[in-house]
Amino acid sequence: MRVQSTIIAAVVVTLALSVGGMAMLFMLHRANNEAMYRSTGRQAYQIAAAIERNGIPGVDADDLAPGAGVDVIQVIDASGRVVRSSPGAPSGPIIDVDQAPHTYRYFDNIGISGFAGEFCATAVGAEHDNAYYTVLALDRATGVRHSEWVTGIILAAEIPLLVVVAAGAVYLLVGRSLRPVSRITKRVNEITATALGQRVPVPSADDEISTLATTMNDMLSRLENARDAQLRFVADASHELRSPLTTIVGILDLADDTDSAVDLPTVRTILLPEAKRMQVMVDDLLMLARADENGLTLNLDEIDLDDVVAAEVGRVRSLGSARIRLHVKPIRMIGDSDKITRALRNVIDNAVRHARSTVSVSMRIDGDDAVVTVADDGSGIPVRDRDVVFQRFARLDVDRRNQFGAGLGLAIVREIARAHGGSASVGESDTGGAAVTITLPLSVSVPVGHDSTPPVLTTGEPTDEEISPDPQTSQSR
Repeated sequence: MRVQSTIIAAVVVTLALSVGGMAMLFMLHRANNEAMYRSTGRQAYQIAAAIERNGIPGVDADDLAPGAGVDVIQVIDASGRVVRSSPGAPSGPIIDVDQAPHTYRYFDNIGISGFAGEFCATAVGAEHDNAYYTVLALDRATGVRHSEWVTGIILAAEIPLLVVVAAGAVYLLVGRSLRPVSRITKRVNEITATALGQRVPVPSADDEISTLATTMNDMLSRLENARDAQLRFVADASHELRSPLTTIVGILDLADDTDSAVDLPTVRTILLPEAKRMQVMVDDLLMLARADENGLTLNLDEIDLDDVVAAEVGRVRSLGSARIRLHVKPIRMIGDSDKITRALRNVIDNAVRHARSTVSVSMRIDGDDAVVTVADDGSGIPVRDRDVVFQRFARLDVDRRNQFGAGLGLAIVREIARAHGGSASVGESDTGGAAVTITLPLSVSVPVGHDSTPPVLTTGEPTDEEISPDPQTSQSR
């Protein structure tokens, strides 16, 4: 880049100086000609005026003498005969011209026999007693042309020198400007996947290179954070899978060592729950991996959100885990019924596990969004941790730790909400516990083959219902 910039600068400077030099020579040549035309024209008009007043005898000998920018003068009649001339001038007409009275004409590059060099001339017409004359005044241009040639030679010698100086300056300046880029390149080559903590040097100058270095450092910070998150994710996943695997492998090893069959109660109470726990965890990990790679794939259709919520509340009631207070509002929307069901199940199950006695589920419409809030009366979540709980394998404290959970439930809830164009957040319930809110737009982009008509909100009065658990199966914390 340094050499290319120098070559481009040299070419541009050469063209600019060449064009400028030619323009200057042209203007110099034109100015010299105008100066000679003025001197010859003034003398020719003076002689022509004397002829028009008194005829040829009125031309004074001093007017024909060379000087004052005129070297040769001739007065030519209509027949082409030289009737008056300056001393030493040729006897024949220098230029074959018959100029009309009171008009003039300029001539350049005129050669005179017996005179060295070239001349510029002005011809002026005059009339006296119906006799027509042409006054021809000439000035030697050799000295002027020589100065023009000298100027051209000087320019021809200076232009290459100026080009070399300009190219050298550009080479040095570009090298100085690109020196920080070289340092950045060297540092980037030293950074590997295991040394993402390094940063490129930021130049002190506030320019584009400084902005580039700052941007690269920001990118390296994001890569480092992503790598750390990936390592934590792999470590957490390995840790979570190790526990059920250890249990299953331990029981099977014991059965193999003792050469005894695994009894049915052990299968039902230990092996099958641990296997299902691993199955759920693997499914959750696969869903999150697909969300990271290409986003979740939604099978959109019109659904009654209130029916989905009621079905999940009914499922919890059958388990008898906690008292459920349900505030249902008929809402129809477009979404993926299976994924919304899974999100609601994760939130409700989480609330049931952490509630002391009661879980509240409410629905409402906020503009173009459907809002479902699941609140419990447990210990709540501190403000500083309300975004942490949506991270994968997030664990807060002992009071909110579930031995059967892997910390993926709320992460999946947020991914499903985002896939629908909505959001998920955690706040505080009226009873001091946690309140998880899922916001879903009533209408999202519908793929080909689905009805894109905006959803119709069913009307009707909201329904409040309190569902108590079966006393025999109720669990207390």
